[in-house]
Amino acid sequence: MLRDSDNPEKSWEDLEAELLPHRPFYAPGETEIEKDLYAKRRCAQQKMKAEKRPDIAGRSYYYCTETNNDD
Repeated sequence: MLRDSDNPEKSWEDLEAELLPHRPFYAPGETEIEKDLYAKRRCAQQKMKAEKRPDIAGRSYYYCTETNNDD
């Protein structure tokens, strides 16, 4: 199991999000709103935005993508 030696209480999901921010993931939650909120928070920790995509089974998975700050 993945563990951060500096912070052993950190979950493997949080560690994976830091190490592989562009890797797609399924968000936990009972409703789509909970899943969307989880994905938004996870990506915000990396200063990225969540992008939702459907899979072939009808579920949704997420990517963290770079934000465009061209304003």
